[in-house]
Amino acid sequence: TYPISIPSTQLFGWICSQFNPELHNAVSHIDDENAAENVVAQVYQKGYKIGDKVVRHATVVVAN
Repeated sequence: TYPISIPSTQLFGWICSQFNPELHNAVSHIDDENAAENVVAQVYQKGYKIGDKVVRHATVVVAN
């Protein structure tokens, strides 16, 4: 049998999104004069949430 409510899976870790240490794992930092402060410049691996729980952090490169 299946549970009555199945929490939705959310995908996150997009380029140009604001870096959030609770959701992202920064593996590198670059200086980019065209990018805003503390934004995701590259995504190596997307992250996943089920409901409010982070299942896998997004692996990213942060700019500025």
